[in-house]
Amino acid sequence: MELNNFERINDLNPARFDWKCRLRLQSLWKGVHREKKEFYGVNMIFIDDSSHRIHAFASKKYCQGLFEHLKEGEVYVLTNFKVKDYVGDETYRPVRHKKHIYFTTHTKLETDSYGGLKIEKYAFDLFYLGEMKKLAEDNRYLIDVAGKMQNVRPNMKSTKNDVEKRLTKFDLFDGRNSVSVTLFDDFGLQFEQDLENCNQTEIFVIICAAKVALYEGEANITTYPATRIYINPTHYSISEIKNNLKAIKKEPVSSPP
Repeated sequence: MELNNFERINDLNPARFDWKCRLRLQSLWKGVHREKKEFYGVNMIFIDDSSHRIHAFASKKYCQGLFEHLKEGEVYVLTNFKVKDYVGDETYRPVRHKKHIYFTTHTKLETDSYGGLKIEKYAFDLFYLGEMKKLAEDNRYLIDVAGKMQNVRPNMKSTKNDVEKRLTKFDLFDGRNSVSVTLFDDFGLQFEQDLENCNQTEIFVIICAAKVALYEGEANITTYPATRIYINPTHYSISEIKNNLKAIKKEPVSSPP
């Protein structure tokens, strides 16, 4: 039986375009110009069987029907695409890879029929919550963070420039540090509905590709079109946080002198 060879994400480079990769689509979102509100393409985050991630982009010219037919979590075979280096001035990159993928007129993205090594459901590049304030001053990357939800404040309202926004706020705690999280409008509403369907009393989340900014001098995590929140995922980071919290509860409380 002939083996099907696929290139790994970390082997991609700009020297050629006849690449063939087997990848899981972790997330998919539309690119819309912030001021003009014009659609300009489709963004994707892909994972390979080594749990490496890369961002891919298909401009409006090359993404006909792409958004409607793709499904997050499915495995696809991607062939004949360009690989470009980041030039350094790009902001809010969803992953910290030095390269990204661009679709061309020859690019094909087809549902996987080959099979192969297991590709994880999701992969993350987790940042330490104690670094949030420092990261808020660096807008090159979106961030992934994990923690336990605390102090949930749903259905809040805020008005800015005569525009009312609906907010869902909570704190994220990893056993040592806590940071505030703010979800806006429909994203927050959908998250609240997902929480209602969750029958566990303690909620742990991983927030993927979120934006961090300073609000009243403190770090605050907010949403971006690429942002996804995974509720009580099966992931080693959640197990570590749970162990940290158990260790804190077992620490003896010293009596006052």
